[in-house]
Amino acid sequence: MTDPITLIDVADRLGVHYMTAYRYVRTGRLPAVKDSGQWRVFENDLAAFEARPAKAPPRKDLLPTLIEERLLAGDENGTYQLLENALASGADAEEVYLDLMSPAMVGVGRRWHEGDISIADEHVATSTALRVIARLGPRVSSRGRMKGTILLATISDDYHYLPTAMLRDLLRFRGFDVQDLGANTPPESIFDRASGLADLLAVGVSATSSGHDHVMRETLSKLAGLHVPIVVGGAAFSGLDHITSLGPCIPSNSARDALSIFETIHAEARSKAR
Repeated sequence: MTDPITLIDVADRLGVHYMTAYRYVRTGRLPAVKDSGQWRVFENDLAAFEARPAKAPPRKDLLPTLIEERLLAGDENGTYQLLENALASGADAEEVYLDLMSPAMVGVGRRWHEGDISIADEHVATSTALRVIARLGPRVSSRGRMKGTILLATISDDYHYLPTAMLRDLLRFRGFDVQDLGANTPPESIFDRASGLADLLAVGVSATSSGHDHVMRETLSKLAGLHVPIVVGGAAFSGLDHITSLGPCIPSNSARDALSIFETIHAEARSKAR
């Protein structure tokens, strides 16, 4: 029998992220042994795993609805299990957050706006989502050397914390060190925290509630003194032109767009450092 290989080698062979390979082991789908604190997989077990019958992919058209119902029921464990099953089936963090959890929360918001659910129902769903994200976060964080620091915050008078919490985890999944100041953060607090970060790459500022353009203007005016890119996005804005009209910044129209922008900022910073 050949010597067992590490999960890094397993991930490379399967063409998946390291954490996905780890989930295969943790959920019992892929047999492994622990040697000196490191999981290792025997060649015959990996070959059997590769030869297994392909499972049908998760029904992404149905999962967000199922997650939405579990969130509205305040069912943290049920929501977590649905997302955990998606991860165990090979979905990565971005798919789970952006293709499953995010559409579920959009559905909750739509039902509230249409009067199908109460504000209390919406609050239950949001608080449940935050607890689920808190459990998922450590599972999807990248290991190893960080790319640099990104500071995230939601502007004053906006109490929607979930968007930046999800973006925080996705940036960590991509290897960034992220500090998240959370909701209702005054411009001075963002500036003061950012000023103390020696390896700061960029600041991300979010707004979900409409009607706070004056707050974003004040925030961008204050942050202009940082001399780092300021990325702005959120459901409060009608489009990229709306965002850029509020002050100097890089506008983002979605979480995926924001991820791409931060990656570009990192690449440009590395290029300048050479």
